[in-house]
Amino acid sequence: MHFSLEQLRAFVAAAETGSFSAAARQMGKAQSVISTAISNLETDFHLALFDRSGKKPVLTSEGQALLMKARRVLAQCGELQVAADSFQQGVEPKLTLGVESMALLPALADVLKAFEARYPLVEVEILTVGTGDVMKLLHDGRVQLALMVQLAFLNPEITVHGLGQVEVWCVAASDHPLAALKTVDWADLRQHRQVLLTGRYGQDSEGWRVSDTIWRTEHILSAIELIQRGIGWTVLPAETVRDKVLTGQLVRLEPAFEAQAWKQPVDLAWSSRYALGPAGKLLCTMLKSMVLS
Repeated sequence: MHFSLEQLRAFVAAAETGSFSAAARQMGKAQSVISTAISNLETDFHLALFDRSGKKPVLTSEGQALLMKARRVLAQCGELQVAADSFQQGVEPKLTLGVESMALLPALADVLKAFEARYPLVEVEILTVGTGDVMKLLHDGRVQLALMVQLAFLNPEITVHGLGQVEVWCVAASDHPLAALKTVDWADLRQHRQVLLTGRYGQDSEGWRVSDTIWRTEHILSAIELIQRGIGWTVLPAETVRDKVLTGQLVRLEPAFEAQAWKQPVDLAWSSRYALGPAGKLLCTMLKSMVLS
């Protein structure tokens, strides 16, 4: 089979306009060119696509079945050309976003939905990573943008934009000993195992470490599963555990030593070593505009 896109276009145009002459006018070609293209396509397919016995060509049953497939092929070819043109203009074919577990933001999905509408052909990869791992991923160019807890130090290679703060809750299972207390103090928390979010490269979230007895996990879902089974207590972004607290699967522990809710500063970060393309710049701008709850 050696049919061409032009033959498919002629076939679709003739089917949609109802005649070879109308298809020729639509495509800006001579009628003989359209007739020849369709005849050659029929030869390649070893099928009659049109019944020419009447005044106007009528699709055969085979032609009717193949028409939808021909339209799909032409549409995919159009998408291929659009993608090639986009990449030729410097648009990245793929963007990777790193998100630290303690920096999960409810508004992220809405931002990505709006981004997809602007750049539907750009593949987006989201890596949920442990605390401290983002810096290595940014340095290595594995991620282009990152949502992370606020850096305690300045890094000349990393540009940061403060997004604000997210509320974090201290939680435990409803049958955990701490859940029976009206308020908890430091001594109460130290007596029980803490499940701590950690980085793959040995970076702990030291700012939230209280107990001497800890278990570590790099994934927030693992932390929630462990806590639900009474293995310990932990500190997590409120939005990640709110539903489980409302349904009674977890209990929010009230610290006696804090008059206000705990807050976690969150930064948007990217490396100055790697230039962002058009899609990356837009996503960066859109992430900066997120409203933190």
